[in-house]
Amino acid sequence: MKEIREVEKQVLKAFKTEIPSIYFSDKTKKEYKVWINKQEYLFRHLLNFPPKMFKDCSLIDLGAGTGENTVVYSKWGANCTLVEVNDDACNIAKKVFKNYSLNPKNHKIICQSLFDFKSKKKYDIVVSNGVIHHTGDKEKAFNKMASLLKPNGYLILGIGNQSGCFQRQLKRMIIAKFANNEKEIIEVAEKLFAEDINRRQRFSQRDRLSVIYDSFVVPKQDDPSVKEVLSWFSKNNLKFYSSYPSILLPVMSDSLLNPPTFNLINFKDMSVYAEAYWMLHNKDDIEDIPKILTNFNTLSENLSDLTSYINDFNLNTVIDYDDLIKKLSKYTNSLNKLDMTSYLKTKHKVFDKEVKQLLNLLKKGNIDKVSEFLKTTKQLFQGTGGFGHMHYIAYKEEK
Repeated sequence: MKEIREVEKQVLKAFKTEIPSIYFSDKTKKEYKVWINKQEYLFRHLLNFPPKMFKDCSLIDLGAGTGENTVVYSKWGANCTLVEVNDDACNIAKKVFKNYSLNPKNHKIICQSLFDFKSKKKYDIVVSNGVIHHTGDKEKAFNKMASLLKPNGYLILGIGNQSGCFQRQLKRMIIAKFANNEKEIIEVAEKLFAEDINRRQRFSQRDRLSVIYDSFVVPKQDDPSVKEVLSWFSKNNLKFYSSYPSILLPVMSDSLLNPPTFNLINFKDMSVYAEAYWMLHNKDDIEDIPKILTNFNTLSENLSDLTSYINDFNLNTVIDYDDLIKKLSKYTNSLNKLDMTSYLKTKHKVFDKEVKQLLNLLKKGNIDKVSEFLKTTKQLFQGTGGFGHMHYIAYKEEK
């Protein structure tokens, strides 16, 4: 517990200097509306957890920050308890709930560490977003979440992904090579990663220093793999409900009339394919995914040609068996040629070379040469530089 306290102390120091959870409360009504719409899209369309799921629920948010996520849940009808260790953030959260929540008196804000918080009450929904990977014991923090959940309740976890954050950790490693204190961290981050800071600032509408503190100054960023999170679910008797990005393969097809037999918890390595993509995510899906799917075209045509040939078969249908055999062979050949990893392999080949070049430059310790090199990369630190933040929803079945 001593180590947990020390990490909490250092993280709190960073986040009292710059509070990373301010998205709209110091801005315009238009920006508040944009934020609400983004949250609704996340839950309704990406997590399959529509806003009406929050109506009349008791909800607790552990590490609620300024309450700018939590107040959205209150707008959707939840009665909220916020637990937050940073008293500055708590004071902002009080204003946020006064200005934006429905029935402010129905909600409670508790300024306390999530590790210290105790309650006999169980909640319909337990939330923690962007918090437990900054603690000294992420699994213990997760266990606290799970302990507060009612049977038939839902746990909502927002957290970094180990593979998706690999490039961010590389940036932290580079900065640590040339910086010894917070002031120098800011200076080195601006020198080497100004473009990334600009992008994050535009995307999140946050203060520039908040972005730097959240990404580089905070002394703890211990991101779990999907496999690790699923193991937490299993240990706490929670069932996987949904995630964004999805970790389920698009091949699940048991009859709806069958009792469920597949349990994701038993196949925790399933996500590694997706995580390899998240590591190098640097363009929007609308630009990148078509490149991954290009070689599906021939397979799709041949599958359609094969299956449509005998579709709607009846006693009057005339079939040329030799022609059907040819169609089957064409389909099988195109399936054999399909390579889902070709685009990924091409990107990784460049990425691998660039990371090795970077590490060799770091050995020499010349920041100017590192800076010049980073201007030439094709994959490393380009665009989003990996997909860093995931959302999971788990369900607690009644025994």
